[in-house]
Amino acid sequence: MTTTHTRAPSAETKAPRRSALLQRDWSLLAQRLGALGIILALWQAAVLTGLLPSITPTVPEVTLGLWTAVTSTSFWTALGQTLSAATAGWIISCVLGVFLGLLIGPLRWLDRSTSVTVEFGRAFPTIALMPVILLLLGATTSMQITMVVLSALWPVLVQSILGARRLDPGIADTVRIYRIPRLLWFRRVLLPSALPFVTTGVRIAASISILAAVGIEVLTQVPGIGRMITLAQEAQRWDLAFAYLFFAGLFGWTVTALLARAESSLLAWNRQASG
Repeated sequence: MTTTHTRAPSAETKAPRRSALLQRDWSLLAQRLGALGIILALWQAAVLTGLLPSITPTVPEVTLGLWTAVTSTSFWTALGQTLSAATAGWIISCVLGVFLGLLIGPLRWLDRSTSVTVEFGRAFPTIALMPVILLLLGATTSMQITMVVLSALWPVLVQSILGARRLDPGIADTVRIYRIPRLLWFRRVLLPSALPFVTTGVRIAASISILAAVGIEVLTQVPGIGRMITLAQEAQRWDLAFAYLFFAGLFGWTVTALLARAESSLLAWNRQASG
């Protein structure tokens, strides 16, 4: 009988691979910076040639507005208010969405009976509920968090249901035949199967939460970045308005990127299995 030995990659093999990955990362960074530079150049040219409205600030004016915002205490206070409301709404929506999704998905009769409600909820424009919620709770942080939850709940719920449906029928039969305890079945069977879908819903909900929080602040004047944008527009400080918009998008992108990196590390086993 012959024995096959697998040799671990040596340091000499790892070094060129690491160098190639580093070179690829720098190349990707250069491409993204180049694309950003082209966009800014087109923006500046459009303002100078009159293609954009006269109130549109130039790139140097927005850059100065960014510096003004960063050095302002009121900006960081408003940013903290927006992020706290968005984070609270996001956490609540994730807990509710994952719990309900993993409850509905494995039960076929419950999945069929709630499918119309779920599809209606995900398609319903949440902004239409704002007058009712505003009437009940007033222009408060509680109202803002409630609106964020109603906006961010659906992607988590739908993805969790899809992940729970993904469970292989053969595995389900094996679990039933061997009478595996429900807690062990949840930890070892259902949760690993649904986790790739759940993390996608959580990541989508994070960006929706920030967008919803800022939009609600713009419409209801609840303290936060959205209210700062409205005040800057009323004062004809378009450079500051664009700067606040930029920061809102930047923080949304940062949160999404961090969650994507965490998802990549958490689900490394899933990529290896797929490969």
